[in-house]
Amino acid sequence: MGTKDKSSQIITGASSGNSGILHTGFDTVPQTLESKLVRRGYELYQLFAEDIKLPIKKIGAYIIAWKQNELEIFKEIIDNAHKNNVIDIEEISSDALYEREPLIHAGALGALYIPGESIVDPLTIPLILYMHSKILGGHAQMNIEVTNGTYDRKHNHWILNDGQFKSRVVINCAGLFGDFVEQIRINQQFPPTSTFTIRPRIGQFSVYSSKTLSPPIKSILLPLPTKFSKGIIIYPNLFNQIIIGPTAEEQLDRCKAPIKLDITKMLHDKATELIPTFSQSEYKYIGSYTGIRPATEYSDYQIHSYNDLQWICCGGIRSTGLTSSLAIGEYVNNKLNEMMSIKHQLHCTGYSLEHYSLSLKQLKSMFKLTPIGLQPNVVAGKQKLVATSVGNIHVDDNITTSNVRIDCDGQFYDISHSLLKLAWSTRQSSLISAKL
Repeated sequence: MGTKDKSSQIITGASSGNSGILHTGFDTVPQTLESKLVRRGYELYQLFAEDIKLPIKKIGAYIIAWKQNELEIFKEIIDNAHKNNVIDIEEISSDALYEREPLIHAGALGALYIPGESIVDPLTIPLILYMHSKILGGHAQMNIEVTNGTYDRKHNHWILNDGQFKSRVVINCAGLFGDFVEQIRINQQFPPTSTFTIRPRIGQFSVYSSKTLSPPIKSILLPLPTKFSKGIIIYPNLFNQIIIGPTAEEQLDRCKAPIKLDITKMLHDKATELIPTFSQSEYKYIGSYTGIRPATEYSDYQIHSYNDLQWICCGGIRSTGLTSSLAIGEYVNNKLNEMMSIKHQLHCTGYSLEHYSLSLKQLKSMFKLTPIGLQPNVVAGKQKLVATSVGNIHVDDNITTSNVRIDCDGQFYDISHSLLKLAWSTRQSSLISAKL
C-alpha cells in the first residue's frame, strides 16, 4: 500500500489542528454514516489506547442551560443521543453542576452531563498509525500531488500523473483537496456522477497554562450545539492546560490558517464570561493554533466506492475525524475487500506495537515529522527544541514551563515549551519507551 501526499510531512492540513476530544457521538445526526463511524471509532479507540498504553481521560462534558428555552431543548438532545446509542446522558440540576464545577459563572439553570466524552492527544494517534503502517510494509511518498489520471479498462488499473505511477485501486483521502482529486474519477465516469465541494472551515484555539495550578475546571464545557458547529468549547487537555475553541468560519483558502488576534481576545472573553476568575488566575496565554476542516455542502461523510473504476472516495471528514479514524479505516478496508472480491472482513483489534522497538533512525525521523515546527538550538551543549511560528502555530516565546526530557542514544533533548507537551509528552511514554 502506497500513499502519495502533496505535503512535505505527515500530520498537516486537516489533521494538524484537532481539539483532542474523543466524541461519544451523542450529538451526531442519527442514521448517518458519520454517526455510525463515530460510535464505532469511539469503541475502537478504547481498545487501541488500552493495547498500546495511550493516555486517555474520560472527564465527561456538560452542556449548560442559562435560559428556560435552553432547558426545553435538552429533551431533543437526549432523544438524539439515545438514537445514537449514547444512553448514559443525563440531565442534572444546577446544584449538582456547581457541586462538580464550582467556578462556573452563577446563574445556570441546569445542565446535560455526557460522562463518556474524553480527552486524548490528537497528534500522537496519527503518528502511531503512520509508524504502524510502515511496520506492516506500507510506504508514503511526500511532495507528490496527484493532478490527473486515466483508468485503463483493459488492464484494470489507474495511470496517474501522466504515467508517473500506476495503481490497481485509488483511495481518495485528500482532505481539503478531496473534491479536486475526485474530479479525476468523474472525468473517467460515463455518465459522470455528482460529487461534493469542499468548503474550508477554519477553527482557532487558544492554549493557557500554569506552572503551579490545577485547571479551574475538571470537565469539557459545551455550549448548545448548532447544525453548523459544536460551538466554542472550554476544556482541560491531558497536560492540565486549558484549551478554548474552536471558532468556525468558512473561507475560500484551503491552506492558510492565520492566527487572528481579535479571535484570541474573543476566546479569552468567552472563557472569562463562563469562568469569572479565569482572567485573575495564574493561567496565562501561551499560544494559539488553527485547523481547517474539510466541510462540504452535506451534513455527512462522503465515503463512496466505485467498483467499476476501482476507486474509493473518503471525503468530507470533519472535526469528528479523529474519533472515527479507526472506524473509517475499517469501513474503507471492507469496501476495498468487497471491491477486490476478498471474502474475509477486517476487524480492528490487536493493534499492539509491543513487539516492535523503534530504532534510533526511526526516532530521529519522528523529530523531522513533527507538525508543530521544531527548530534545534544548541544550549549548554544540549539540543533544546523550541517552538517557532511555522504554518498555523503561534507560540509566545517568552513562556517556558517544566521540561520534558528525551534521552536519545545519550543525547538529551529538552522540550521546554508548554504547548509542545501536547505533541511530545505522550509520544515519550507511548513510543519512545522502546529500548533504544
